[in-house]
Amino acid sequence: MMLRYIAGILTAFLFFGSVFGLLYILDQYNYIELKPAVLYTLSTIPGWEEVAEAYKLGLDNMDVLQAREAALAARAEELAAEAKKLEEEKQALVEQVVALEEKEEYLMVQERKLAEQQSTTVTSQLPNENARERYATAARLLEAMKPEAAGENLLKMPFEMGVAVLSLLDSRKAGRILETIPPEQSSKYMAKLSGH
Repeated sequence: MMLRYIAGILTAFLFFGSVFGLLYILDQYNYIELKPAVLYTLSTIPGWEEVAEAYKLGLDNMDVLQAREAALAARAEELAAEAKKLEEEKQALVEQVVALEEKEEYLMVQERKLAEQQSTTVTSQLPNENARERYATAARLLEAMKPEAAGENLLKMPFEMGVAVLSLLDSRKAGRILETIPPEQSSKYMAKLSGH
């Protein structure tokens, strides 16, 4: 007798479990809509009257919330793009500042060099006879050489002597020799010769 009673209870549980399982499967595949019916049934329980109404209100507001989330996501993307652009502009400004500082430092070095050259420049004093003879000999030798070889020899001379020797040469020949030496040296010689 007891076994029949237990078997009856188990059969009832299996029946209800099968029915609820079938309803759940049908709900998952959207053949039926269980939630409103379940919520309506739950709202008949005292104290739970607002359950169905709250669910309906939540469904109504869900579209609004999704729209707001989409708007916030779009705004976040805009802000990220703007932040990236500002970072790039900042980087460009930093690079410009660094370039300006380097240029300023270069100009200061050039000013210092120019001041040193001006202070070491000998005010147009004539070299003595022996020195003039040496310069004339060096000028003839440079004139006889190819421009490349003459440029190498010019760089081996002291700067003031090189200027004096170049001033004794024909300007075209001196120009060809200056073209063979590095531009920094060449510009120094030309600046000195033009002021000579």
